[in-house]
Amino acid sequence: MLKKLLVPLLLALICISVVAEPETQLKENQNGTDVKIDGNGDVFVSPLWYHISSDTTAEVIYDESYKELKSVVIPSKIQIDVFSYPLTSIGELSIKIPSSVTSIGESAFWGCSGLISIDIPSSVTSIGNNAFWGCSGLTSIKIPSSVISIGYEAFYDCSGLTHIEIPSSVTNIEKNAFGSCDVLSSINVVSDNSIYSSEDGVLYDKNKRKLICVPAGKNGKFVIPSSVTSIGNYAFMYCRGLTSIEIPSSVTSIENEAFWNCHSLTSIEIPSSVTSIENDVFWNCCGLTSIMIPSSVISIGNYAFSDCRALTNIKIPSSVTNIGVFAFKNCKNLDVIIDKSEKNISVGDYAFDDCKSVKFLK
Repeated sequence: MLKKLLVPLLLALICISVVAEPETQLKENQNGTDVKIDGNGDVFVSPLWYHISSDTTAEVIYDESYKELKSVVIPSKIQIDVFSYPLTSIGELSIKIPSSVTSIGESAFWGCSGLISIDIPSSVTSIGNNAFWGCSGLTSIKIPSSVISIGYEAFYDCSGLTHIEIPSSVTNIEKNAFGSCDVLSSINVVSDNSIYSSEDGVLYDKNKRKLICVPAGKNGKFVIPSSVTSIGNYAFMYCRGLTSIEIPSSVTSIENEAFWNCHSLTSIEIPSSVTSIENDVFWNCCGLTSIMIPSSVISIGNYAFSDCRALTNIKIPSSVTNIGVFAFKNCKNLDVIIDKSEKNISVGDYAFDDCKSVKFLK
């Protein structure tokens, strides 16, 4: 019955808005304040915009005006005239979330720098991609034990966060979920989590075979445990305070962007167990002055050392058969020596663009 009533109501309101003005006001809702509807049929009940779904449920949707809000309580339902719509999803901004909500959607709180605290109810099972991206005012957050998944870059650039605890319920954490959180010093996982573990505030898989995330707030020297065989995507991304990283011989794989933007890293030794330097691994490690590529390495990926402006010399061993595009782009002080003839190695476009010199030995 609500569906039948909702459609003509919205159509009527849209018609009125075209005749009168871009947004038309109604006079009755649960707060006694004006209701507006735009040309898409989305409804404004101060101070938020809502989308009414075909199943007569409401979702909070994004509006630029939210960036001015300091706090807001989201109701469990909205009322328009005689119609009531339960809130089941959040697309943007909230401080107090009702227990009817089961998911925090993609980009839900994107860029809400004024958000300083949030209470996630135990009804929520998923936190979407970019959900809290750029919430720089957020200093702490409690992830309830109901949450199963944390999306890609969910807390990216939450520059005020200092600590995050992962409950036992979480079975999926997407790549770079906690990237560029400048003062984040610890990610702790409860001991009974079946998928993840932590040690000294660093995130690993359960058996500590894969290093997943070193918080960006870590400083000085970091020694990777000897149990680790793989360094994951973005693992050290934006760890600007790390000056040295010790990689054990157990590591056989270093994934894309692993050391991306580690500005203070001055030197690193890649073990002979590694056969490939993947895309963007050392991109913009602008403090890196020396690195040795072992003879086990077969390929160097796209942008692997791009913008490593402090590098002065590097020798590429004869084992390397492929160098990706822009691999050493903008390494302005770098002299490259390749222990191979030019015809026996595949070199991508602009691989040595802006390098000081390149020399083939054979």
